[in-house]
Amino acid sequence: MHHRPRAITCLATGLVAASAAAPGAIAASGNFMLIRRDVPVQIVEVAEIGPQFLVFREDGGGWTSVSRRQCVALLKLDAVVVPRVQGWLRLADGQRFPGQAMSGAPVADGVFVWSQSSWLGRMHVPLDRVASVTLSGGATVPSPGEADVLVLANGDRVEGFVTALGDPISLEVSNDDGDRTVFDLPLGRVRAVRMVTPEQKPIGNRLWLIDGTIVDVQRVMLGDDGFYRLEGVPFAGEAPGRIGLDTVAAVLFDPNALVGFSSLVPRRVEGPPTRYVVPPPVALDDHAPLSLSRVEFRGPVTAHYVLPAGATYFAAEAQLPETARAWGDCLLKVRNGDREVFSERLNAETPTASIGVRLTGSTLTIEVAEGSAGPIQNRVILLRGLILVE
Repeated sequence: MHHRPRAITCLATGLVAASAAAPGAIAASGNFMLIRRDVPVQIVEVAEIGPQFLVFREDGGGWTSVSRRQCVALLKLDAVVVPRVQGWLRLADGQRFPGQAMSGAPVADGVFVWSQSSWLGRMHVPLDRVASVTLSGGATVPSPGEADVLVLANGDRVEGFVTALGDPISLEVSNDDGDRTVFDLPLGRVRAVRMVTPEQKPIGNRLWLIDGTIVDVQRVMLGDDGFYRLEGVPFAGEAPGRIGLDTVAAVLFDPNALVGFSSLVPRRVEGPPTRYVVPPPVALDDHAPLSLSRVEFRGPVTAHYVLPAGATYFAAEAQLPETARAWGDCLLKVRNGDREVFSERLNAETPTASIGVRLTGSTLTIEVAEGSAGPIQNRVILLRGLILVE
């Protein structure tokens, strides 16, 4: 069995201190959804994210502060993520960087050189952190194999063990007799790479940028000048110490405390006996900040989920789409274990509903049942569905 050489990730230290925010002197921050452990969901205006406290206000009221330890995440409600049409580097812990591989860059032992296009510039990423690379905007990540997988420019798929990512890419291939041969492929001949790197846990604070970047830093703060201050930006020697307010779509302070509902795979999906094909729930936004993609349910349907260990709270906004409001009339029910914790009728008169329920059981069931108009246009979309985890 091959083991990739372990490498030490170098972190560049950005500016440490954020300016203290004075009420009335803040930058235009817009509305945020603040997710906390003690008060799960609030819509707020943010003045400052400091080393110890986050300062905010609700509905134009007075300024208040909360300990960073109570803060799980911050989502900018008017941010629109538009991923760049180019290459993508994805890491095993979920970080994601648009850009391109450095053509002609020397192959360093255990390191992949990547040019992040919008703000980080040249990055040196340990090879044992890489999950996949697409080298052009039209390329897709190949399906997994028993070994590393390369998709070549002519469409061929080759499996082996990537010993070096650079220009060239070195791939070790074994034949049926166990003999090993190393092939050096020019970077231009490869469209995409998928590695067998094990999944890794994120650490620190995670940021979602409007260009689709997902990056982990040691700590993020926000000053009253409208700039985020970043500490410990990874992989880049000349990393920026601050980034503009409008560039960041979301901040995750604790990666272990929040699970996007859209990441859950139903254990079972059921429908009425008269429905021959029951479509499963579908996530609609691959690049949603905080991984809170919209999820569409085409009823009548019942989806059963197993909750992550330690789940304490479920929140989402339910919506009957405008295109379904002419005839759509359905009953949305949520059960936690054997308890029904939410029930609301959605139709043209009441097309939206807010869900916020405490969780005690280990399962979650979402049911979209037909209403007075029968099983016609019974479509429900859950927006920003999230699960808090202790």
